[in-house]
Amino acid sequence: MAKERRRRAYLPAGIVILAVLGGGQYYLSNIFAPADTGSGSNGGSGGTAPGAGQPLKGEANPSYAVVSVYTAVAANEPDLVCHDVLGGIGGVHFAKDFDASSCDDAIHKAFAKVTDRNAYGGVTVPQGAVHNTGSSSATVYSCAMSISGGGSLGTFLLSNTANGWIVVDHQPDPATCPSAASG
Repeated sequence: MAKERRRRAYLPAGIVILAVLGGGQYYLSNIFAPADTGSGSNGGSGGTAPGAGQPLKGEANPSYAVVSVYTAVAANEPDLVCHDVLGGIGGVHFAKDFDASSCDDAIHKAFAKVTDRNAYGGVTVPQGAVHNTGSSSATVYSCAMSISGGGSLGTFLLSNTANGWIVVDHQPDPATCPSAASG
């Protein structure tokens, strides 16, 4: 009878051990798995996955994308936006408008004009500053924003990709800022 009790005890213990080992394997495979770079095959259409070549992380809406640029300038941290939000041609135009050789250099140049990092990094984008041009593109005018602690960063043209909102073009602020109703 004692042997039978021992045998019955092995089954639940074995199940618990298997569950712990399976959970451990799942946990470790998620920690040590290679990062998803967006590359891969999409079934033979050019050999790249949909969204490949796009930033791996964009912002949730155009306002957040622009706020993230101001935050990066206030912190003097180009890595926060230059490869994600200002990646590609948007970063090239941003750099050109600041007479800089790169997006990173433009962030550093803009930071040199910041007088209050907290106020500048805490900028908000009012609804009237965002002019949607369809569901996947928008223009955000810095001239329509209340900016303190530094200068305006200009006009951002954004596009909504599969990976979030990114800046696809940049221009200086217009001479006359568009009204909220004109978008």
